[in-house]
Amino acid sequence: MQKVIPSPNLTAVLALAALADLLLYRLASHVFLPSQPTWGVARVLSDLGRFMSNLGGVLGVLLVAVVLLRALRGDTIFPRSMRITVSTIGLFFVLLAGAGVLALPVPDRYGAYLRISHAFLAGFVAAGLWHKRCSVRLKLALTLFAAPIVLQTATMFCERMGWSPFFVVHGDRVAQASAFSGLLLSAVLVPSRPHRGFQVASMLAAGLISFALLSLVMVRYFGLAQVVALYGLHFDLPVAAGAVGKAYAAMVVAAYVSVTVAAAACLTGDASSRLLGYGLLLLAATGHQVAENHQALFSLCGLCALALGAVRLGIAGAAAATRPAPPDDALSHQAPTGS
Repeated sequence: MQKVIPSPNLTAVLALAALADLLLYRLASHVFLPSQPTWGVARVLSDLGRFMSNLGGVLGVLLVAVVLLRALRGDTIFPRSMRITVSTIGLFFVLLAGAGVLALPVPDRYGAYLRISHAFLAGFVAAGLWHKRCSVRLKLALTLFAAPIVLQTATMFCERMGWSPFFVVHGDRVAQASAFSGLLLSAVLVPSRPHRGFQVASMLAAGLISFALLSLVMVRYFGLAQVVALYGLHFDLPVAAGAVGKAYAAMVVAAYVSVTVAAAACLTGDASSRLLGYGLLLLAATGHQVAENHQALFSLCGLCALALGAVRLGIAGAAAATRPAPPDDALSHQAPTGS
């Protein structure tokens, strides 16, 4: 079977870099630390966050390029009818994203072109997976994660062109609802049924710890939760004073507990399941809106990791279904007859 991502370990490094970009660069460096720290722990954290963000950008460009090249040479994700279109848009996306990561002088309007090519590639990954023989649960999960990228880009395009004011007003809401639906249902849609006690223990531990921490932050440090949601994950967390605000806060807690449980279940499984876990971590670290080049790379690599893991699990399931059953000893050996 042909690989699309060169090594799951490299994908794991990208997932760690995406989490570091979220915690150290988007949050610590831009929100909690001084703007220009000169010494001490603040300087170390600021430099480390910048390094991990740049490392994630370089790895993201490399992985997207390898994903598209190897996927177009084989039939792993994209069917033959998509290959020319995906290769053209993918080359354009890689060039723009690489220029942004390397801080090359690029006109501002090319940022919109990057968003549009990113949305097309996300849509093609989701459409390509629906043509494969794999679990419908994983197809639905990938679609829920890809839909916000497409909807937010369509909203941006319609707003700039002055088209469809109704879609401009409600497009972001629908995209955010799709993103939350993907997070909420990830524990049901993404991981397979756990077969080992270690997987079950990891899921329970991850769920309980994340639920306790998120509930504590929501109840005792709600202002901190609003800052993390706005600057880190790019969505507004309304004041939890009324019933609607409390229900929204509960949904946020349930969504991130669900994705934590799903990632723990996948990361303690086999190689294909771990690839699903890396994809979930990349998509969760990206946030609900793509604001920078690095986040576009993280989200696209996350979608490709989910798609490749789903295809591998589908191939393994089909091979197991067609494998001949072992002979039954009670029937394969004739019992001795008495004289």
